[in-house]
Amino acid sequence: MRRVASTSGGFSLIETLVVLSIMALVSAAVLAAKPRTAAARINAEARSIAASLQLARSQARARNAEIVVGLDTQNRRFGITDAMRPLPAGMEVSLTVATTEQHGAVGGVRFYPDGGSSGGEILLTYRGRRERVVVNWFTGEARIE
Repeated sequence: MRRVASTSGGFSLIETLVVLSIMALVSAAVLAAKPRTAAARINAEARSIAASLQLARSQARARNAEIVVGLDTQNRRFGITDAMRPLPAGMEVSLTVATTEQHGAVGGVRFYPDGGSSGGEILLTYRGRRERVVVNWFTGEARIE
């Protein structure tokens, strides 16, 4: 009897195991990149907001121009007016700023070329956890309290 080599288009066991191993590694990397707890998630967002505020302050000084960082409390978005990004799902935000910087649900912190700012406070709430980002009106420094 003569044996004919099989030319089926299936996958071998080794190929299937390699693909499953790669998928497991990618899944593990994605899960590791996301904050696991509410405390970690809200802290990461507070640090991101504080860094964005510090960047805006630096840009105002470098460009010798005023820069406003806005926060839309209704739609939960944050950033420089033409490039606002959404806050994570389920995260609530409130804003305390100067009356001149409040326009309905949208308010902002204005940074001046001398490094100062209009000042303000951003309060983030997520699953019972709170973080507060405060911008000093005199120095323009943003810090998490």
